Amino acid sequence: MKNSVVHTRKDCRLCGSLEIELALPMRSSAIGDAYVTKEELSIVQNSYPLSLYLCKKCGHLQLPDVVDPEILFGNYIYRTSTSPGLVEHFQRYADNVIESVKCPINSLVVEIGSNDGSLLGFFKKRGMRVLGVDPAREIASQATQSGVETIPAFFTLEVAKRIKEQQGSASIVAANNVFAHADNMNEIVEGIKFLLAPEGVFVFEVSYLADIFFSIFCS
Repeated sequence: MKNSVVHTRKDCRLCGSLEIELALPMRSSAIGDAYVTKEELSIVQNSYPLSLYLCKKCGHLQLPDVVDPEILFGNYIYRTSTSPGLVEHFQRYADNVIESVKCPINSLVVEIGSNDGSLLGFFKKRGMRVLGVDPAREIASQATQSGVETIPAFFTLEVAKRIKEQQGSASIVAANNVFAHADNMNEIVEGIKFLLAPEGVFVFEVSYLADIFFSIFCS
């Protein structure tokens, strides 16, 4: 689909180089997790480009076709809590980060793309103040109701300014499996830099291509 909801970058979103080339052609696909009812099976779903391009300058593998994030995440339905292994990982994650950063009790922890608050819940149990930022409105609402306050929005510099004004600087900002999805990485980094305390730490997880290939061919 090539229309107003998709635009194609000509440069690498990581380093800005124009030296990007097609690395893995793939057929367009409908949005993952965008399930339909039995009555909707005859309706043709929109599909979006998935071909991967490699930056020859920095080695970043990426999708140059950018889909309107509201389409991808506004009605997102996946919940972290449905993956027991990931929940266990996040418990260890929270413990390790707190021990490494050595932030005092009641420090502010902000997670970008916090989903249902599974990770932040573990920080909260360790005595931290927590705040999530996630554009999936329904999930954000449910997370807030469960005790993990969540702003239903995409993280931007303006959102960072609002958080800092209302709650102060963050000792920890986390972003897990979401940072690489963003097209506006520079603005997100600006927001993180603004929000973090002088000794604050940004912790993030992203997929690594070598690990993905290894798991595919060794499974």
